[in-house]
Amino acid sequence: MIDKQSSLRLNLLRFPAIIGVVYVHAYGTTVSYAGGTLGQAETNGLTEFIRNLLSQGLARIAVPLFFLMSGYLFFANFRWSKKTYAEKLRTRMQTLLVPMVFWNILGLALVALVQLFPSIQTVPYFIGSDNLVAQYTPIQYLNAILGLKWYPFADHFWFIRDLLILALLAPVLAVILRFAALPFFIVVFFCWVCGIWPLPEPVVMGWVFGGWPIVLPAAMGLFFFSAGALCGINGQSLFAFDKFGKTALLIYLPILLADAIWYKAWFNMYLHRAGLVVGVAAALYATKLVMRCPRLQQALVTLGGTSFFVYAAHEPILGVVRTLAFKYIPLDWPYTMLLLYLAIPVLVMTPLVLLHRVLVVRCPRVLGIVTGGR
Repeated sequence: MIDKQSSLRLNLLRFPAIIGVVYVHAYGTTVSYAGGTLGQAETNGLTEFIRNLLSQGLARIAVPLFFLMSGYLFFANFRWSKKTYAEKLRTRMQTLLVPMVFWNILGLALVALVQLFPSIQTVPYFIGSDNLVAQYTPIQYLNAILGLKWYPFADHFWFIRDLLILALLAPVLAVILRFAALPFFIVVFFCWVCGIWPLPEPVVMGWVFGGWPIVLPAAMGLFFFSAGALCGINGQSLFAFDKFGKTALLIYLPILLADAIWYKAWFNMYLHRAGLVVGVAAALYATKLVMRCPRLQQALVTLGGTSFFVYAAHEPILGVVRTLAFKYIPLDWPYTMLLLYLAIPVLVMTPLVLLHRVLVVRCPRVLGIVTGGR
């Protein structure tokens, strides 16, 4: 059973991790489309450093954290049988598949509607190199909704797609973790850190089922999901290693700075990915420090309830706002791009948090469906 304090500490991580996801998606300083590019490809040193520090460093902890927590919550208090596994899958269909289908269909419908108007068809965000939504084939619609061959239409839902695949693979993972956990983690970690198994691009095997490709989860997701699963299977809390938390924080801070400084160095891939493991441990320990601040704790618990809604809805809004900003705001001041980078995610997330509060009161049943009951 997950104790009350561990459950609370997991909740404290949800909204900060979503902030990280949004800032990862806000990293770029240009928006490309079929007819050209908006924004600035070159920025000054301070802007580059802060963007790398936040989006390519600190914020990158978010996705591994979510995989870790998902694996832990899937396997914690789980007693294997066909009935309980089927119930787990039924629950995951409700919490993962239904929202993924809804948000991808909504995204397709909105873009298709906008593309009906000739005056808007020249707007960079809505017309790129791809076909019009109305011209998609049935297979393209299916892939856009479920991400069967590549990313879904709302590409940030690759994470949800991978979680669904990992849930289906849970019995296989349980056996591997029971009998060969150490070699399994060594192999997956090596493949991930060395770039043998892409991140976050999926591995596509085109020789299965008569040439229909199967998308496998990325090594990063497999590694952290399995790490959480191992803790759940063994009845061990994710916070069992708090005694090493201060050490993890002390080690991660210089790694984070080095990651930002040498972002383009040949060795950065190894530094960055190994640093994520330390960063996740540091983030878990940081929740213990947050609990010493009751107001901050309460704020994060409250905001945690909005996390999935903000995650699901922040795109394409973030992309549209960035496109409009790059198009209409003069970018000649050296730090305009830095201010836009810091401000736009806040301007996107704040209305979504407020909208979530309205929907909780006005449309709780609908909100429950589109957020998987969260």
